[in-house]
Amino acid sequence: MSFERPTSTPIRLQIQQLLDGRRVLRDELAAIEARAKAHQELNPIAWVDWQRAAAQADGAQAEVRGLGAQALAARPLQGVFVTVKDLFNLDGAPTAAGTRAVLPDVGRQATVVDRLQAAGAIVFAKTNMHEIALGATGENRWTGDVRNPYDPARQGGGSSSGSGVAVACGIGTASVGSDTGGSVRIPAAFCGVVGFKPTYGAIPLAGALALSWTCDHAGPLANSVDDAALMYEALSQFSARHGMTPRRPRLGIPQRWLQGRLHAGVREAFERLVADLSAEADVVAADVDSMPLAWEHYTPIVRAEGAWIHRAALAAGGEGFSELVIGPLKAGMTISASQYFDAMAARRRFSGDLDRQLRGIDAMILPTTAVPPPLRGQQEVDVEGGRMTVREAVLGQTLPFSFAGVPTLSLPCGFLQGLPLGLQVVARRDADAALLALGRWLEQRLPGA
Repeated sequence: MSFERPTSTPIRLQIQQLLDGRRVLRDELAAIEARAKAHQELNPIAWVDWQRAAAQADGAQAEVRGLGAQALAARPLQGVFVTVKDLFNLDGAPTAAGTRAVLPDVGRQATVVDRLQAAGAIVFAKTNMHEIALGATGENRWTGDVRNPYDPARQGGGSSSGSGVAVACGIGTASVGSDTGGSVRIPAAFCGVVGFKPTYGAIPLAGALALSWTCDHAGPLANSVDDAALMYEALSQFSARHGMTPRRPRLGIPQRWLQGRLHAGVREAFERLVADLSAEADVVAADVDSMPLAWEHYTPIVRAEGAWIHRAALAAGGEGFSELVIGPLKAGMTISASQYFDAMAARRRFSGDLDRQLRGIDAMILPTTAVPPPLRGQQEVDVEGGRMTVREAVLGQTLPFSFAGVPTLSLPCGFLQGLPLGLQVVARRDADAALLALGRWLEQRLPGA
């Protein structure tokens, strides 16, 4: 049976309907619960308490009657049902991060949850993830694989796997994931939703389990760019309303980097999309010669920092980590200070090169992943240049931009043999508002948007 996305109501319209008395949050929650049960085999949810969520819904409905339209202007997510990845602390809920290992104490409720609740959102569930966020497939020995809604035999993407599946299935309007090497954008692409990784540091990570303090970001997954922008404003407390799209955007393509990297079907779809965009945008080559540095030096940094974060559990023998993550964590323990500092120097060099290239264009565009969603358990894929590991075909497209910390969107851009494809849009550092505005412009022109 083919998967059909449920109809989603934009957040702005949800708020208006709530003010007009046309939304009953209890009824909406009942529909969400029904969808969660209908898609239970996809395994998106790590924790949920439906009774607690019902009480929250009643409270949010009562607030609308008590506050009125003017007071609610400061609560732009009032009554919006949101999930968060299971590495963000949520009061009254466990944080397991997809592992059985003992986790370090990350303190109180996550700042992202505080800000969502202050904006009126109902944070009702936590989503499954790749173990400790160290992976991009969503396959997990302890919690079970998160499965792709379009084909359960395939990966849901990771590490914010459950977040992508939850949004695609209508289990909440939006979700908050983390992105170290692509963990918001990859599940967004694989599940046919929008994923936004803002500029490094724009959204605080206090109260969240870290993987790499150098590369970790938080960001929303949503049904549209506008929904992602509203989530971003609440999470970052920065405005995105000043973003403007040039009359004829200048879009750059890293042509040499993409040479030989793409699945043949992804190449064909991307080139067709670029040809269509060329009618309304200037499309130019935008290669960063030092791009290979990102792939070479990302792993030492993330593994070394991940090993440090989990040093207590590793010192106790690493019990509770699966074989998928214990090897990389132990490898991180062997990285020398010299290797780590060399990797950080390479990061500075690449970031500078990327910044200079991005200054000459409005955005860089490329496929979010080099391949459509692989089969669960698949290790290698065919691309134009031969065989490539799934890790490189997926992370290799996204990690350069979390490595450098620049804002990046993944937009649904059509299907290949019934599986979603994503277009990745990369902008200048701190140009989050401009990127979201360009994302809205692109969204209107992409197939299936």
